Amino acid sequence: MIDDQEKSSARPAIILLIVVFLVAGFSVKYGLQTLTWIEGKLWSSDNPWLPNVPQPLAQSQVPLEPLAPLPAAAKPGKPAPPAQLKAYNYEFKSPWPGNPTAKGTLTYTEFRYDSGQVIVFFDPDSQVDTMRALKASNPAEYQRFATVFADKPLNTNFEMYQAVYQTTPSQLSPIASPSDAMRMNVLLLWKLSFGLDLPCEGDFYSFDWSTAKGFQFGNPDKKVPVAVRAFNDRDHQFRFIFTAANAAADRITQNDINTIMQTLKVEPFSER
Repeated sequence: MIDDQEKSSARPAIILLIVVFLVAGFSVKYGLQTLTWIEGKLWSSDNPWLPNVPQPLAQSQVPLEPLAPLPAAAKPGKPAPPAQLKAYNYEFKSPWPGNPTAKGTLTYTEFRYDSGQVIVFFDPDSQVDTMRALKASNPAEYQRFATVFADKPLNTNFEMYQAVYQTTPSQLSPIASPSDAMRMNVLLLWKLSFGLDLPCEGDFYSFDWSTAKGFQFGNPDKKVPVAVRAFNDRDHQFRFIFTAANAAADRITQNDINTIMQTLKVEPFSER
């Protein structure tokens, strides 16, 4: 009788000990992953845009044929042809006729049209070259970065932004590998740090064309300002904001934005 009582009283202690060992083992093996998973849930609740990932711009919105060369001059009685806009040793074709008023500042040039459209082109030299800064940092810091991304290295600024914006808290898991958990934790921290160039109400896009690739924040069909962060084949970074006066708010289309991004190039040295 006494032996039975001792066995029954010892059973809960044994079960508790087993549970402690299981929890300890889980914590050792999955503690980091669980913490990052919990952090992701908290960040997502505080930042509703964090789960958003860019959607590819519809192919139908991209001009299928290259733009025709501009005439040398406008014919009498006809509006002036679209201007070739130039700033910071770069140029692009305007999607609208006429010559806009250009206003330069320390960090950007604003092109304002009489019809209301406004293009804000930020100085490319003012954009942070994050990858170069990381590689130029002290060896210990760069080694930590290289270790975190050893399985999926990031070699360019575009690759970094692409990885950051494609990462969401839902990709975290308590049973993921420690290396995956650490990498996604860093990417989500960067996503919080980068934020969105403009509030875009979920209208977040990506594009990859022969002249430029990058990300667009906002839908011009909704008559709101639109921001674009683009990269050329040399990984130089460009930022634009497209907006308009109230009366012209519906005169900026996706094809207008595409026209600018698809014709962005270095200004010929002979024309500088």
